[in-house]
Amino acid sequence: MTINYNLAVSTSKPWTLFKLLLKWRGSIWKAVVLELAVWLVLYGILSVIYRTALNPGQQRTFERIVQYCDSRLSYIPLNFMLGFFVTAVVNRWTYLYQIIGFIDNIGLMAAEYVRGRTEQARMYRRNIVRYCELAQVLVFRDISMRTRRRFPTLDTVVAAGFMMPHEKERYDEIQYKYSKYWVPFQWAFSLTYEARKKGLIESDYYQVVVQDEIKKFRTGLAWICNYDWVPIPIMYPQLVCLAVHTYFLVCLLARQYIVSEHADNKTEIDLYFPIMSTLQFIFYMGWMKVAEAMLNPFGEDDDDFECNALIDRNITMVLMMVDQGYDRAPDLKRDDFWDEEVEPLYSEATAKIPNNPLKGSVSDVKLPEYVHEIKMVPHCDDTSPLVPGDDLRRRRVSVVPVKPSDQQHHHHGHRTRTSLGNIEMFRSFKNKIERSFSKPHLHDDLGRKTFSHGMLENMEFEGSKSEVGSPANNNSFTNSAFVNSGEDISAKRMDTSSSQPILSSGKRGSEHPFQHHVLDDVLEDDESDENQLTIRKKTSVLEPAITLVERFNETTGQLEVKKLEEDEKKEEKEEKEEEKKEEEKRETVSRPSPTTRPFFIGIVRSESEDQSHPHLRPPTKFE
Repeated sequence: MTINYNLAVSTSKPWTLFKLLLKWRGSIWKAVVLELAVWLVLYGILSVIYRTALNPGQQRTFERIVQYCDSRLSYIPLNFMLGFFVTAVVNRWTYLYQIIGFIDNIGLMAAEYVRGRTEQARMYRRNIVRYCELAQVLVFRDISMRTRRRFPTLDTVVAAGFMMPHEKERYDEIQYKYSKYWVPFQWAFSLTYEARKKGLIESDYYQVVVQDEIKKFRTGLAWICNYDWVPIPIMYPQLVCLAVHTYFLVCLLARQYIVSEHADNKTEIDLYFPIMSTLQFIFYMGWMKVAEAMLNPFGEDDDDFECNALIDRNITMVLMMVDQGYDRAPDLKRDDFWDEEVEPLYSEATAKIPNNPLKGSVSDVKLPEYVHEIKMVPHCDDTSPLVPGDDLRRRRVSVVPVKPSDQQHHHHGHRTRTSLGNIEMFRSFKNKIERSFSKPHLHDDLGRKTFSHGMLENMEFEGSKSEVGSPANNNSFTNSAFVNSGEDISAKRMDTSSSQPILSSGKRGSEHPFQHHVLDDVLEDDESDENQLTIRKKTSVLEPAITLVERFNETTGQLEVKKLEEDEKKEEKEEKEEEKKEEEKRETVSRPSPTTRPFFIGIVRSESEDQSHPHLRPPTKFE
């Protein structure tokens, strides 16, 4: 008897499933109930003996035995053993059902590619699919007891119409000790080849398509034979069965109620009937019985595969496909949604039930309202750092406007969160940029070189090259998280810092007009306020950092950049010290030293040689 459990669970009556279980007369249920009855009888006998037939000394001995068994009951790994056994059996059962053999695809391909309305074409289509089903019948006769009872001999197969008398004679001509399941498949392949030669199959590709479906069907039946040939080792189910029965045999003693007053393991409530142990017995024993029934799904149990029903279904359906279903497609007409929007209909009872369509978990994440554009830049890593002034990278920068539909609109009075994109970009670029620009780099048209600070005073470059290659004049690569290197952030500081070498090119006519590296901005998150961002700015390798604060103004919806007061005080102090050093330097330069002479790189010359050389004589003073 087959029970539709899905219908029982989905119905509105809560007792429907329980009634179906009461009507179930399956072998599994009977076996569990029978073993449970035997176990309860033994449990009751031991309980009566303990309460009535033993003296106090024997009762104390019995109680110690009960305590010993109960404390060591976990030594039997019942959950582990039973769980692995059931998993292996269920996986095997599921795979066998998947390859049991549904012949629908063979019928569809044969009806589609074996063309013709003549009697010969019809016979080709019907015989191709019938031979495939004949092979399934021959396989099921050898592995399923139900099918074996239906077809005890080959003559019964002929009488049922799956095999013709002349086909049986050809089948019997092949005599050897192994199975002959392959013979009907070979007949089917021969028919597809003949149909191709006669033009009933229009191309070789169509013939291959039909043959591929036949091969898949044959492979599934071959695997069924292999699983029937090599079952699960018999020791495995025997060991699991022994473990389950041993466990509950020990429970006969371990689950006894102790009623003595002096016993350490005295039962709190004497229920006489072991309720929880009974439930455990039903669940574990039923679990094992189900796995044992699933070991051979081709048997005669209530839950085994209905092989005879599958054979009837396959032969009926496949002959209908290739015969009455051949080339009978309906007339081509416009569908109901031709000029209208596709809006499927529901019954009135189900129209109000909400649907939950497929949707990504972060598909509803929107950008904040104040983000109006997104700047797309190349990826920056350690091997190829993002260098300001790089023309190739500047050409690949793209600014994408943000549509209102992509923004997250908040109610009035709610605080707007910091832009998710800005914070993530700042954190990801921070360490990379710091590592990339940890050393000073000099950029020119020929590449990039690294110099020490001591060599800066002795190096001179042409002003024209520095003007062309200077990145300070290009403002195309900017971002809200970075301050452009060419912007005049602190004009007062730039003008008064004469104690340090002036390295800008072409703007102020400095003594050393060479191109120098300008450090990019590094953003650091301030943990006190999510709308406040700190930027450390270096305009040169030799100059200290300028600290800026970037705050988001919720009223105006814009970012405001301000200096910190501590840095302003520090700047004023440094400017005063630089002014003092500059005055001392000017006083020193105004007093000429008599020992001063030109600086040469190479061989040291004497003072007489220097005076005799026409190009190295001291300059004549003009009054």
